[in-house]
Amino acid sequence: MKVPDLLNVLVIAQANDESLQKIKKVNPQRLNVIPAYAEFLDEIVADNYEMMSRRGEIPLEPKWTPAEREATLASAHAIFLSFPFPKTLVRRAKNALWFHCPFAGVSNLKGTDYWGAKPKFTTSRGYTQALPIAETAVGAALMFAKRLDAAAVNTKANKFERSEAGQMVLLEGKTIGIVGLGGIGRHVARLSKGLGMRVLATRRSIKKKIDNSEGVDTLYPANLLHEMLPECDFLVIATMWTDETQHLINSNAFELMKQGSSLINIARGEIVEELSLVDALNSGKLAHAYIDVYKDDFTKPPSKALASAKNIVITPHISGRSDISHAFSVDVFCNNIQRLLGGEEMENLVDWERGY
Repeated sequence: MKVPDLLNVLVIAQANDESLQKIKKVNPQRLNVIPAYAEFLDEIVADNYEMMSRRGEIPLEPKWTPAEREATLASAHAIFLSFPFPKTLVRRAKNALWFHCPFAGVSNLKGTDYWGAKPKFTTSRGYTQALPIAETAVGAALMFAKRLDAAAVNTKANKFERSEAGQMVLLEGKTIGIVGLGGIGRHVARLSKGLGMRVLATRRSIKKKIDNSEGVDTLYPANLLHEMLPECDFLVIATMWTDETQHLINSNAFELMKQGSSLINIARGEIVEELSLVDALNSGKLAHAYIDVYKDDFTKPPSKALASAKNIVITPHISGRSDISHAFSVDVFCNNIQRLLGGEEMENLVDWERGY
């Protein structure tokens, strides 16, 4: 990849002045950093109307003419995408060497001209939202163990009898299983260990079961998930959504899980078969479920069947939010600018065949 002496960096992400200055400081002599969120917001809204209308985004007044926008896009070498993002940039960004995604996975790029495109693509996997998401997952386990979900409902119903509190359990000594020991999964493992839990996990890249590795008690190959499921009091879904993981957690998986265990999904809704989840909750096979994700969660509310299932808590894909999450995404972007300028391979390069 031939990198020009002056790299035009187009920042379509909503970045504050501090973030923009951080990018410029990587190499002031070789970087021309162009903030462009307002210039592409009309296109972002048009391409993602349902999602943006749910977010209540306030339109900004662009300063460029359409011709200026196209010319700037055509001259860009590195593009820091927004989320949501304009869906037809690749063919218009004729000199682009690299696109950076401010999110962990790339399943959102399916059906756009980004998927399988020639320029390099990187993600913020393991940086931008990994720790906030992991804290949410472990927080959900604490919520269910201490029945804070029931307490919230009882407070609204003006019920304060101890008999209404529900059965509480001690997390120390309980087993938590993590499907996908990546950036998020490693944080979940570390936080769970701090609570005295036994930690199991799966990883696609290993071929046999390993004890006491990478901060977990037992690490399973992905194809031995069925051996891990019966051990778990809490199951955290933290893997990427790919063709291989579509409906990975289905009726067969729920049958293998412990009676009265809990499911926590902070990955993607498509990994869990929704009707099977509803059945597992309503039958009592699962005691609880917390899901931050469900099918089409960016554009639609959950189905009535899912929202009305027993002992479920649903949030609208917000587990990655924090007061500093955007800064992490800028960090990986800056690290990769340094690598690009230095002729090194960038972090978190997308492999289109693997789907992440």
